[in-house]
Amino acid sequence: MDENRLEELLEQATVDCYNEDEEFSGVLCTLEETLLFPLQAEALGEVVEVVGLDDQRSSLGRGIVARVRKGGREYRIGLADLEFLDPDPVSAEWLAMYRYWAGITEDDES
Repeated sequence: MDENRLEELLEQATVDCYNEDEEFSGVLCTLEETLLFPLQAEALGEVVEVVGLDDQRSSLGRGIVARVRKGGREYRIGLADLEFLDPDPVSAEWLAMYRYWAGITEDDES
């Protein structure tokens, strides 16, 4: 995705934020509002259904934590640890913005 588009999305998520904590809250709130749950993803080689975000367990240090469902049970996993499987275009853009904001590059995934 074009870096200018990522910056534009990031600006939307962090408007009126004055520090890293506020930026984190802005990104988390924006993702909660814009991601079209449920989303399919892969975690540790297993396909899971991402049903939402856990704002209580998410933090600036830990990152955003996702609520995932597999086999009728719900688990928590870092949003950055999920590989999304064919997300809708809107969700794909916002997920790319999160990875950009968090400094996660393709090289980090290998």
